[in-house]
Parts: sequence; structure tokens; C-alpha cells
Amino acid sequence: MRLALLVSALFAGACCSSLPKLAEKRVPFPSRAASNADVRVTRESWHDAKRDRDVPVTIYAPAAAHAKLPVVVFSHGIGEDRDSYAYLGRALAQHGYLAVHVTHAGTDRAVLERGYRFLYRAVKEKINWINRPLDVSFALDQLASRDDADLARVAIAGHSAGAFTAFALAGIRFADGGVLRDPRVKVAVAMSMPRMDGVVAPDGYDSIAIPLLNLTGTCDTSLIYRTFPKHRRIPFESTHATRQYLVTLAHVTHNTFSNATDERHDEIVAITLAFLDAYLRNDAAARAWFDEPGRGALTGTSLSVERK
Repeated sequence: MRLALLVSALFAGACCSSLPKLAEKRVPFPSRAASNADVRVTRESWHDAKRDRDVPVTIYAPAAAHAKLPVVVFSHGIGEDRDSYAYLGRALAQHGYLAVHVTHAGTDRAVLERGYRFLYRAVKEKINWINRPLDVSFALDQLASRDDADLARVAIAGHSAGAFTAFALAGIRFADGGVLRDPRVKVAVAMSMPRMDGVVAPDGYDSIAIPLLNLTGTCDTSLIYRTFPKHRRIPFESTHATRQYLVTLAHVTHNTFSNATDERHDEIVAITLAFLDAYLRNDAAARAWFDEPGRGALTGTSLSVERK
């Protein structure tokens, strides 16, 4: 595994793409006050009797919440778990969201710790991909009993395989005709959607009827899975659905999203929060920024925004 990561690091720079050639954006990025609010972190494990499957979660909540909060369920990438992407969970909670990070047994860190060959085999098992969106739907069932969870305002977000989870819950149609849409999910954020050759129907992305943000980087490459920046664009380029967005960050790699610490996390957090605010909190300024295509900058780094 370490050798594979080293090889990926060595060749990532050679696999970078360029930002799309777009006009400069005129609409400013929506301002948001910085927050150092206290966050309450709890860890629970829920059992789905129907599937005889445990679903561990880490929940990030504002320590001083006194009302129902919009919910964001986060789905991790291959080899990660509920404690990954903590930077995003904490930031969401600091800005008034209830963030629920799920562990998907079968493609999580526990499998990786047995060895990369076990994880690679797990990725090839269809049931592990089906269980991912089912884990999220089950988690939403459990959240219904919480006083601080507003299930009328639910988002799904995820990275890599977690981006697939987000697309599945948003309603993509698979090549076999199957759909795993959960109508409680009103917004989706998909970071680094993996290459899904033969899995999604040719027009499978057209069935999405909710706002969805694709988030990627110009160096978003996974050599192990033969996935390059052009493949991350496939869902956006393939769909005719409306309210579909693609934000590309210059020089961001696949691992930028999942690294425990990274200088680009502030940008990922800011864009994710802005999109959630736009569609879960009806923030007009945030929506206007996403609705204007073009090139811009955030904390001095170039990015592009495309929409349908």
C-alpha cells in the first residue's frame, strides 16, 4: 500500500489537467463569518436488524444548539471510516449543521489494515457498493428520533466511493435499471466521483432531480484505479439534469480531500458550506455565486465553476 501511494505521489503531477477556459466570475464568493463555536462529538454504533449489519457513526453537532439543524451525512472513501474527514465534520457543526459521518463496513479502514489486496477484492464486490447508500438511508431512519435533526433539510456528501454513495442517493439509474434514491435527501455534494464504467446507465445521470455539486481538482488522479481528472467530469458532462454544478480547484489532488491535515481544506470547507447554504438555507448570495459560470479565486487559489 505504501509503495502504491508513493508511486501515485510521484506521478500525480504528470496527470494534472488545466482549468476550463471560462470568463472571469463577477459575482463575489459569499461572505461568511468565521466560527470558533464549540462542537460536541459523539460516537455511536447502530444495528440494522434487516441486514444484520452494524453502522458506526461519528456525529458532530454544535455544542449550543437549541433548534432542529439541517443534516449532512458524510460517506467516506475506500479505506477510510467515520473518523476520517473530521475537518469537514467539525466545520459543518461550527456553522450550524448536524454532521453524521458513517463507516461503511466492507470498504473501510478495518479492511485496509488487513492489507491492500483485501481492500482491492472488497472493491470488486457489488454488495459493498449497494450497502453504502443503504447505510445512509438506515442512518437517516435513526436520526428521525433526534430532537436536533431536521429531516426536511438533508444533504448527502462523500468523497471518492463516498461520491458514488451521494450519486446513488441522489437518484442515478444504474445499468441494470436499479435506483437507490432516498427522497429525504434534498442536496448532494460529490467529491471526486470514481470512474464507473458500465455501472451507470448511459442516461443514468439525467434522473437526478436535486441540486448536486461535483467537486474535484486539476490533479484529481487515482493511478491505481486508472482514473484521471477527465473522468471526474463524466457525471457533469453526461447529464441533462438542471441544478448540476462542477467546481474544479487548481492543483488539488485526490488525497487532498481525505488527508488528515491539508492547507487546501479551508477551500473545500468554504465551497461545501456555500453550496449547502444555497440549497438548504436558501442563501441567495451563495446561490448566485454558483449560478454564474466562470473562473475565480478563493484564498488566492484559482478555480472554475460550471453549471447546468
